Amino acid sequence: MTRDSLMTCLSLICFSACSSPPEVEPSGPIARRGSTPTIDGVFEPGEWDDAESVLVDSVEKFRIKHDGVNLYFAVNVGGGDLRFNTESGLRVLHWSAQLASAEYVKSDTLTQVLDTPFAPELWGLYEESPAVIRETLAGYLAEHGWTANTASTGNVMQSELAVSFVWLGVNIGSERFIEIPSVRVGGGLMLSMGDPREDELFALSREESQRLYPPVSWPRESEASDSIGMGGLPDTIRIDPADYGKIWIDLGR
Repeated sequence: MTRDSLMTCLSLICFSACSSPPEVEPSGPIARRGSTPTIDGVFEPGEWDDAESVLVDSVEKFRIKHDGVNLYFAVNVGGGDLRFNTESGLRVLHWSAQLASAEYVKSDTLTQVLDTPFAPELWGLYEESPAVIRETLAGYLAEHGWTANTASTGNVMQSELAVSFVWLGVNIGSERFIEIPSVRVGGGLMLSMGDPREDELFALSREESQRLYPPVSWPRESEASDSIGMGGLPDTIRIDPADYGKIWIDLGR
């Protein structure tokens, strides 16, 4: 065997032994790397074109993407909840006329106890200028690890949210696909009191309102079984894992 042939064989052996097989892409919604959206409640042209659409029976429920720092959601609602069922307990991110979060801790496999109640903030933000709104929401993200436009900021039924990798507990290592805590997305038509669109929208019948502005629920159409609402939080809840779905982050490695 010539020296060149030997070197070629050694290179092929090294390549075969040293290279790892590509990771199998998981089934379910995957957030791919994309551009960083502006969180202001306005879906600008092209802003979400690079996001993954999460579909149910060919109907889009929301869009997701990330920029290596934050996970982003675009949902056609005016407000609602993002709920993350973590190993330690449920974490609820609520956006409507204000932003608020709450936390539960597990007491057994299914039962959880309220640990941190809502402390609503940013009332009346929609009355500020677009520049102030964007700056305020960016500051909220830096302080709390998540943010969303409040009701009446931006367009009707256009919600944009950001949740930081740190808040989600995403550890960036050698793996390409990272599973975040199981999540539930729910929301609907919401406005702040005093919104000039309020009279027109509230004049609609319930049937017309649901037809024109349908609520969003994922992964199941039915309401979650835990009875959580902005008006009050039960001291104890029971979690049905079927109310929550899997979302993956593709780090593109």
